[in-house]
Amino acid sequence: MEYTVITNIESKTKLTKHLTYRSFLFLITYLLIGYMFKSYVNTYLFIPYMIFNLITCIFLLIPSSHNKGRNHLESMLILLNKNKGVYRPYISKEKKEVHDE
Repeated sequence: MEYTVITNIESKTKLTKHLTYRSFLFLITYLLIGYMFKSYVNTYLFIPYMIFNLITCIFLLIPSSHNKGRNHLESMLILLNKNKGVYRPYISKEKKEVHDE
């Protein structure tokens, strides 16, 4: 007899197919903070500044290729909060020679 065991249930509240509630709040907050700094940006550069903010925000919200199930923002937060005392695998810098026999 074979049983299926669910090991990890991680449900996210989705607004659309690709946008979660948390991502939407981050998007709005990021753009509002960017808009609050408009007094520090030249009037001619305001539109490119907001476009840059939007592109940066979208990049932070797209899925990460290195951490399955996480976006780039979460990957960066994990990197910044990582514990340096955790075991790391030893990677030898010497090249291994393959002997053909």
